[in-house]
Amino acid sequence: MTNRITVIGASLGGLVAAAELNQRGHSVTIVEKGNSVGGLYNKIKTPFGVQELGMHVLYVDDKQYKHLSDIFGPEVFNIMTGSETDIGASANFDTISFGSLYPNAMNHPKADIIYSEVLEASKSEVESANAHEEALKRFGAVGEQEIVSPILQKLWKKDPSTLTPHALHCFYDLRRMVICDKSQADILKDNPRLDETVANPNQLHPKGEVFGGRMGLTFKTQYSDLADRVAAWASRVGVVIEFNQQVAVEDDCLSVGGVPVHESCDGCLIAVPMQGLANSIIDQTDQLELSIYYVQLSEQLKEQFPAYYILCHDAQFKSSRVVNYDGYNRENKEDRPSVIAVEAIHTIGNAPREIEITQEINSLFPELEVQETFKLDQSVKVCSPTLNNNKLLSDLTSRIESHFGSKPVYFTGMRTDTGIFFSHHTIGLAYESALECSKRLL
Repeated sequence: MTNRITVIGASLGGLVAAAELNQRGHSVTIVEKGNSVGGLYNKIKTPFGVQELGMHVLYVDDKQYKHLSDIFGPEVFNIMTGSETDIGASANFDTISFGSLYPNAMNHPKADIIYSEVLEASKSEVESANAHEEALKRFGAVGEQEIVSPILQKLWKKDPSTLTPHALHCFYDLRRMVICDKSQADILKDNPRLDETVANPNQLHPKGEVFGGRMGLTFKTQYSDLADRVAAWASRVGVVIEFNQQVAVEDDCLSVGGVPVHESCDGCLIAVPMQGLANSIIDQTDQLELSIYYVQLSEQLKEQFPAYYILCHDAQFKSSRVVNYDGYNRENKEDRPSVIAVEAIHTIGNAPREIEITQEINSLFPELEVQETFKLDQSVKVCSPTLNNNKLLSDLTSRIESHFGSKPVYFTGMRTDTGIFFSHHTIGLAYESALECSKRLL
């Protein structure tokens, strides 16, 4: 008898999981609360034309790409490999470091001490209880106190001792630190332990394989029929997609249209953020807001922004990340002013003013003129990676699982407290969950 699998969420991770399950002979239904596919990988109208909603680079392996290629068609993707997969920068200590997305301690007054302490940092295998302990274990006292902790506090508005260890790899990747030049870094990275904490200061010339061999994908801008392509794929392979469905958790029971999911399927994969299902506990969670601003500049950035994004580590910035669309959208070569996106994580109801965003862009790029700034009316609620949220969401997950009994159920959507935040996390976890689900059912 064919197993019936329900996938909650038509995100890219949900689509990849559905494709894998379908390929293995299962009957798959995708249930979506909204009326579109792709999750956050959508676009939005602005005064400066249609723009991306956030940064649209997907990090996938060969098998995941094969599914996305089958769903959308290989022609819709730009493919980036090797060092071009992920080119980030960081802004701290009044300097933009375009060589690495990690914090650059070489610009710090106590750089020599930080270098020594990173080399002597704890070799303990004991799991850290919070982000403070994890940073201390990785970087030593000075690196933790004067670099990592201020960045975490700036980003999440919380003391690092109240954040989970995974906060070091959520929105900002703070697992490594630039402490020396490339030649010395290459030597240090021969040590497996130090390879986990020492960053390469020249990302265009990596020490070894980049991103575990994953490729970076972007959707080519000329293709606007992505939803139609998904519908055609689903029809061709026999996957059912149901839009505008009432997905809810009532009395810790996951239901669709009032019908408990565990009663209508043999397995379930939940590819949406847990907080979207957490109505019963949402008032108890620690939340922030993410606002997005679009900034039109007087000219193209070109060599002034040789990265896909800048992580604004310095506490003086209200901005959290500045995204350079021209950096990774390779087909956008026409001569026209650049439009960049600025993302700001802030306390609820306290979004930065547009003039403040303008001033920060002017400070980052004094040679360019900001012509106009546009803020999206709607912000996105973000559950912070706090220990409190970890307990609340983990307990809710366990209660939902209890209704499924021996039936397999997986949670693969974004969850900051466990570090599930980036595309390679959500897509990769959804894919691996599909493999495990199929294995358990066959």
